[in-house]
Amino acid sequence: MATIIYQKFFKKSPSHPEPCEHQRPIGNIEDGFTDSNSFDDSRDSNTIPLEQAKADKNRMQSIEMDGSKCPICKEEQRTMNHYRRRLMAGLFLPFLVQSLDSTIIASALPFIASDFHQLSQLNWIISAFNLTSATFIPFWGQFSDVFGRYAAIQFALLTMLLGSILCSAAPTTAFPMLLVGRAFQGIGCAGLLINTKIILADKVSLKENAKNNTIFTIVGGVGYGVGPVLGGYLTDVSWRWCFIINIPIGVLGLVLAHFVLRPVLLGPQEITRTDGVEDPSLSQTFTSRLMTIDFGGQILFLFGMGLLVLALTWAGSYYSWTSVNVLAPLIIAIVLIFAFLVWEHYMLPGKFLSARAPTRKAMIPIELIFSRNSGLLLYINLITGMAMYAVYYFVDLYFALVLNYGPGKAGVNLLYYMPGLAGGAYLAMFMCNKWPLQTFFPLLMGTIIEPLGITILAVAINTNHKSLIYGMLALTGVGTGVRFMPGTLHGVGYFPRKIASIVSLMSLSVSLGGTLATTIMLNIFNNELSKAGLSLNNAGSSSFGAISGLPESDQAYLREKALRGIVVAFFAITAFMWLGVVAALGLGNVRMGKDGKKDEIVAHGSYVGSLLWGRRGKEFEQIISTTAISQRLNLMNTVYMKFASEDEEAEPFEHEMPGKTQALERVIPLLDTESAKAGNNFTVLEVVLPHRFQEED
Repeated sequence: MATIIYQKFFKKSPSHPEPCEHQRPIGNIEDGFTDSNSFDDSRDSNTIPLEQAKADKNRMQSIEMDGSKCPICKEEQRTMNHYRRRLMAGLFLPFLVQSLDSTIIASALPFIASDFHQLSQLNWIISAFNLTSATFIPFWGQFSDVFGRYAAIQFALLTMLLGSILCSAAPTTAFPMLLVGRAFQGIGCAGLLINTKIILADKVSLKENAKNNTIFTIVGGVGYGVGPVLGGYLTDVSWRWCFIINIPIGVLGLVLAHFVLRPVLLGPQEITRTDGVEDPSLSQTFTSRLMTIDFGGQILFLFGMGLLVLALTWAGSYYSWTSVNVLAPLIIAIVLIFAFLVWEHYMLPGKFLSARAPTRKAMIPIELIFSRNSGLLLYINLITGMAMYAVYYFVDLYFALVLNYGPGKAGVNLLYYMPGLAGGAYLAMFMCNKWPLQTFFPLLMGTIIEPLGITILAVAINTNHKSLIYGMLALTGVGTGVRFMPGTLHGVGYFPRKIASIVSLMSLSVSLGGTLATTIMLNIFNNELSKAGLSLNNAGSSSFGAISGLPESDQAYLREKALRGIVVAFFAITAFMWLGVVAALGLGNVRMGKDGKKDEIVAHGSYVGSLLWGRRGKEFEQIISTTAISQRLNLMNTVYMKFASEDEEAEPFEHEMPGKTQALERVIPLLDTESAKAGNNFTVLEVVLPHRFQEED
């Protein structure tokens, strides 16, 4: 291991660096092939004929290797650095404000609910934000494609500003107005989050995407970590400042996006039919673009999830589980969610709804949900959201309600979560950009560390062990931070042609996880109080002021039972989180090569399974550089000829033969069959699939 690390990071010759892709020998590249790299296609790049690539490389090989960097690489790096600087300048404030909005009210939440005399309903301040944020994430993915990245980021900022104004102006007698404002904030922040991730993934390779995501993961970590502290100190003055602060930041973000981002962002994509049929008569007007958005799916999902949260909030603490007030919204929610899944199924190309509206795109590409790697990745993101919101809101509730801390002091105690987030983000950056250049290991590591931290955190809260609480906040932060960037890269690596869809689904899972965690935990918390004959819905305990007015013995009893409710609530979500370890073990792997996108490898199937049993899984696809094509064809030719003698009908496999695809199709079954017989001797060949090539007419 020490030798590997030494050779990887220290044994380098600055005067004689390794040749870049433009300076390497060509090899025996055959005519008739084109490099149809799916990552290039997904970023509006043209497919480059190999003859052109050969000419470029021969030209570069004529340059004397004196240790200087390739001129083409220098120019590409300058262009990429300039592009990255513009992204940083234009996206910094929008991304920062959405991360602040997600956590700035963590310290203020109990005090906001107290001012409105709604302590028992405080989860709705979170759920109003999370529900709309989760529901509209797919909407923003579609909006970004249909109307362009610039229009999407500006509209999202305006929506967030509207929500902030409503929240800051809501009278304490108008709790619904506050919830409406939070809902608009959720819509806007969903747009800011998803469009930032989409813009970062546009026009770049996975390696470059990893660098960009590293920077914004750190920015997000700072926002998430500073949010509770800043919110606590602002609440000492007035909780309304938690919303007012968004207004100047949002306005400045609008201006910067206009002057800095607009020239470099992708514009509206051409409207096409979802079934792939070319139709030049399709209208490209504003109304036609609006009709491509799946509003039916949006409505079904929003009301279905809203009623589900309502039923889970009421059950046990307000009404019994058998009460019509719980059963009615619960049954309707289940029906609506089932209807949503059916609706999305029939929105697939060739289905009933798609045939009636051929340009309308499904809110959620349902086939991604049932894909092995995306489904597992979505569950991992779900528990990430559960952990984040559990820490931000229920640890703060512990400090504010049980320990009777003020908002500023409670927020400062949450600051211990921030070093963990930052450390996890840095670790992810190292593992994706330096070593081992893979996504599986940081995802698995985070999925083990996070539930471990949450479990021990619950024990520490139960024993009031403050040092252990602070340590577990940091450890949980590491588990969360180390998964952010690799999760995005993993999803984009598997679905390079569906960047907006997979990024939207991943963000949707985080928001849904936060919504489910806060709803389940508050329900358990209220039920524990109800068992003790207490309720935060009573006039005597609906605000912190009312609780402070109770006799000392009553206060102590209330805080004791509140502590038990918080601990039980934390233990309740640990089951979901430990199940995530099983999900992570089923993930495949994405490797990022040194040469950028031409050396990116996507390995399908369980990576752990392939290590333990030496099999490739159901699928294996490798995206390779043009210089490697000849090597693999020669190797496959050798293997084919080895087994051709066993097949009397087999014809010699020659590179020049016209039926290259047919020959490849004959080789692959032989490799698969013989690999099982010969102890997997040929699984290392990493077969180039026929559909990766296009034959010239």
